[in-house]
Amino acid sequence: MTRPGFVLKVDDRTPPLLTLSGGSYELQRFPMGTQVVYAPQPVPSLDPVGLIEGALANPVGCEPLVGLLRPGMKLTIVVGNVDPVLPRMRFDIRRSILERLLEHAARTRVDDVAIVVAGGLGPRWSGQDIVEVLGDRVASSFLPDAMITSHDVMSKDLVTVATVGGEPVRLNARAAESDLVIAVDVCHGPHEQMLLATGATDVATINRISGFSGSEPARREVAAAIHQAVPVFAITAVAGQPYLGRSLRFLNHREWEWRLPEQVAYATARQLTAALPRQVTQKLYASPRADYELCDVVGGTPGQVSPRAAEVWRAANAVPTPRTDILITSVWGSSFDVGDAIGSPINASHQALLAGSGIGEQQPLLRDGGMLIAFHPLSQVFPNRLLAPAADFFAKVLPATREPAEIRERFERQALFDDWYLKLYRDHNAWHPLAVFHTWYAICRAIGRLSGVIWVGADRQTAHVLGQRAATTLDDALELAREVVGEQAESTYLHGPGRISGEPR
Repeated sequence: MTRPGFVLKVDDRTPPLLTLSGGSYELQRFPMGTQVVYAPQPVPSLDPVGLIEGALANPVGCEPLVGLLRPGMKLTIVVGNVDPVLPRMRFDIRRSILERLLEHAARTRVDDVAIVVAGGLGPRWSGQDIVEVLGDRVASSFLPDAMITSHDVMSKDLVTVATVGGEPVRLNARAAESDLVIAVDVCHGPHEQMLLATGATDVATINRISGFSGSEPARREVAAAIHQAVPVFAITAVAGQPYLGRSLRFLNHREWEWRLPEQVAYATARQLTAALPRQVTQKLYASPRADYELCDVVGGTPGQVSPRAAEVWRAANAVPTPRTDILITSVWGSSFDVGDAIGSPINASHQALLAGSGIGEQQPLLRDGGMLIAFHPLSQVFPNRLLAPAADFFAKVLPATREPAEIRERFERQALFDDWYLKLYRDHNAWHPLAVFHTWYAICRAIGRLSGVIWVGADRQTAHVLGQRAATTLDDALELAREVVGEQAESTYLHGPGRISGEPR
C-alpha cells in the first residue's frame, strides 16, 4: 500500500534534501522553518487486467462495452497522447487496455477495427513509437495494413461534426465515420482530459480552445459537441507516482531512509552527470523508465469518465499543504522532454509554473503575488529537430517581444504556414509549430498571478530572454524573493520528482 504524502518542517535535525536541476542531482540545505511537501511514496505497478475488465463491465453513465459492440460495425480506438506520461512508463498501461479491447472486439466478430493515435499538437508517432508503446502484437497486426495512424491536425480529410460559436469542429475522419469510438487515455494529473477535442480535431479548433484565447469552458463545449455527434466510450487509467529503476532508485525514497544502495546510486548519478559530456549523460539518464502504481481504471461516458478519473488522481495524490508566499520547486529535464536529460528552457519554464507547481489550478499553493523559485540550468540548448520551432521562437520571437497578444498578431500565422516546420511535424515526428505558442501563452497566464520567477543556477541570459531572474544559490534566490514579498514570508519546497494534488489549508 502506498505511504501517503506529508509536509515536513525543516529543523536542525533535517538532513540535506534532494534537488533536481535539469540533469543534475544535489543535496541541498534548506532554511529552518521551510515547509517541505513530499508526494505519496511510489510503489511498483501490479497486474492491471482486473481493473481494466472491471471498468469495461461496470462503466459510468452507459451500458457495458460488450453491449455496445456488434458484428460488422466500424470501430475506432483512439489512443491519447496529448499529455504524455513522463518519465515514460516501463510497461505502458495503454497496451494492456488496447489488447483487452481487441479481444472483446474479436469475440464479438468486429472485423473493421482501426487505431488512431491522437496527440494534438504533439509529435506524431513513428513505427518505432507504436511498437514501444502498444507492443509487437498490436503493431504486427495493424501496421502492415495501415490500420494504425497518427492524427494529423493539418489534414484536409477531416470531417465537420459540429459547429460551436459559429465555427466548425473538424474531427479525424476515421473517428467521425465510425459506429463507435473508444477513447483510451492515461490520467496523471489533476486536470480533466478531453482527448477528442484537444487531440483529434483540426488545428483551427485546437487553436481556438487551447491557444491565446483558450479556456476550460471552450474545451468543454467543443468536447460536448463531439460526444453528441459521435458515439464514444471512454476508458482512462489513473496513474500514481513514478517508481524509478535501479540507477535512479534514490528518487523513490526519502533522504533519511536511504540505505547503501540508494547512497551509491545517488553518488554515481551525481558524479557521472557532473563529469561526463551532455551527449553521454543523455544516453544514461535522458529517457528513464518508471513503473506507476495503477490507482484505478474508469470507463464509460466521456463526460463522466474525465471528472471521475481526475477526482481519483487528486484523492490518491492529495497532500494537505499550507498556502505559501514563496514556492520552491525542482525541474527535472527527464520529466518533460523525451530523450534529453536537461530539457529546453521554454519547457522548463512551463514545467515549473504549471505542471510542477500547479499555479494554473483553481486553488494554487502559491498565493497570488507570490514568488516562484525553481532549480534548472536553463541552458540555451533545444534537444533536437523535434523542437525546431521552439528554438526559433526562443531566438527570434522572445527577443522581439514577450507579450502574448503581440506574438499572436506578428508571428503565429507565419509559423503556422511555415513549410519546413510542417514537414518536420508530418514526416519527422516533430512538434507542431503552434505548440510552442500555446506553451508560452500558458506560461504568461501563470506568471500574471505572480510577482516573479527566480531560477537557481540558471544561465542569466536565458532567464533574461524569458523575462525572469537568475540566482547563483538558493540563499541568494530567497533573499531576492523576500525583497519583494517581505522578510517574514513563508517558503515551501515541493520535493520532486512526483506530482501532488495540493490541498491548501
